[in-house]
Amino acid sequence: MESERRLKSNVTKSLIKGTVALAALSVFLKIDANTLPGYLLFMGVSYALIGAYMYNKGYTTYTIGDTGISIKKRFGREQHVAYSNIQGFGYSQGMLARRFKCGSVFVELKQGKGSHRSPEGLGVVILKDVPDPIGLIKELEDLMGPYAAAPTGSG
Repeated sequence: MESERRLKSNVTKSLIKGTVALAALSVFLKIDANTLPGYLLFMGVSYALIGAYMYNKGYTTYTIGDTGISIKKRFGREQHVAYSNIQGFGYSQGMLARRFKCGSVFVELKQGKGSHRSPEGLGVVILKDVPDPIGLIKELEDLMGPYAAAPTGSG
């Protein structure tokens, strides 16, 4: 029986990023009694778009199983990445992501298309804003077992 663990993206970070961007833009706007209704409409539409982005992002589920990683998004078909097709990992964790204890993990494929391309032209699948990206990479490397690349360096 296959054991699996499901991960979801951190959507709170997206709300904070959107709010900071709106605050930074608002500094440059002239807001007075005449422009206030338009500004409030702008803020309402902006937060509606941020909310839609958060909803879509929050719907994405990453399932870590014994045979590979499955990615299920709201729109589009489910994608499965077998451990035998993984060449390596990388991660990105900015200042805000560290604050929220999340980050993005980049899964570099040996063959096939990913959602992105590496500088070397390989397919890359990104697990966006997952909790503890460094711990997740270690977990994935353990699950890869015989498919894992030979360790580099000594001792």
